[in-house]
Amino acid sequence: MIVDDKVIGYVLYKMRTINEVRQKCKKLKLSDDYTDEVIDYLIEAGYLDDKKYTQKYIENVMRLKNASKNEIKIDLMRRGVDSDIIEEFVETEDVTEFENVSCDIVAEKKFRSTPDILKVKKYLLSKGYSYDAVSKSIDNLHSIEDN
Repeated sequence: MIVDDKVIGYVLYKMRTINEVRQKCKKLKLSDDYTDEVIDYLIEAGYLDDKKYTQKYIENVMRLKNASKNEIKIDLMRRGVDSDIIEEFVETEDVTEFENVSCDIVAEKKFRSTPDILKVKKYLLSKGYSYDAVSKSIDNLHSIEDN
């Protein structure tokens, strides 16, 4: 089977999800049958793996930015990753701990610019942080505020 050079370049440039490759094939106006063959070939060759993609994506988020579990889930869903795979990787102890630390950082930053606890709480909830993470961060802010 001959795989389109543009599809290969697209996959080799950076990790992609199966859905992203499918969308690229549609943009290139490749037939559905050919697209399925290409995706099957790329999966067998190890170039496409949504589980590996999800794991790497979460590792990068945890290393590079502050985000809630919901932000991670939504971004992965937008990229076409199956919800079962997302749940498998997002609902781990490491990601929960990351969310708590991230929430603390964002809360302190927001509190410096807006020293109103209620506004900070609303902001954190709107960013998708869990109620537990927000409660812990608000408790930490109360102790900072008291000092």
